[in-house]
Amino acid sequence: MLEFSITMTRRNLLLLALSSLPLAGQTAQNPLPNSDLKDPDGQRVEFKFQTLPNSVQIYTCRQTNQLFAWSGPDPDAIMTNAAKTLTVHHYKGPVWEATDGSLVRSDGKLAKHFLPNNKDAVHWLELPAQAPTKQFAKVKVIHRIDTSGGLPPSDKPCDAQHAGDQERVNYSATYLFYVDK
Repeated sequence: MLEFSITMTRRNLLLLALSSLPLAGQTAQNPLPNSDLKDPDGQRVEFKFQTLPNSVQIYTCRQTNQLFAWSGPDPDAIMTNAAKTLTVHHYKGPVWEATDGSLVRSDGKLAKHFLPNNKDAVHWLELPAQAPTKQFAKVKVIHRIDTSGGLPPSDKPCDAQHAGDQERVNYSATYLFYVDK
C-alpha cells in the first residue's frame, strides 16, 4: 500500500510539473488541435477579413549551423471584409495596415499555433494585438483560421547554392480581429 502511495505521489508531481510548463503544446513544433481555438473570453469579433487570391507566404533559404532550410514565413497578403469597404495589407512583422491608416501589430514569437483542417496548409494562429490605432484601436486578439496552402516549398532546393533565394507560396485564410464585448 505504501509503495502504491509513493508511486501515485510521484506521478502526481510529474503531472503537476508538466502542466505548469509555459506555453506547453502551443508552439509551431507542437501545435494544438484547432478545436482548442476558441473566441477569447469577454471578446467578440469586430472585423473579419478574407485574403485575396494573390496573397502569399514568403520563405527564404537560410543556413543555420551546417544545415539549410526554408525560414519564415513572412506574409504578403491583401485582405478585405465581406462588404469590400475596408482593405488591409498584411505583411512582415506581422503587421495589418488598412488603407485608411488603421494599423495593428503582433509578435510572431507570442503566437499560439493550432493544426489546420487541411494538412497541406499553414497553422491556424492566435496572436495578441499590439499598438493598435484608429479603427483597430480596440483590437486585443487576432485569429488566423480556415487556412489553405502557404507551406514551405518542398519541390525547390534549399542548399548553399540557393542560400538567400526566396519563394512566394500562395495561401488563403480568414482573419478575425477581436475587441472587448
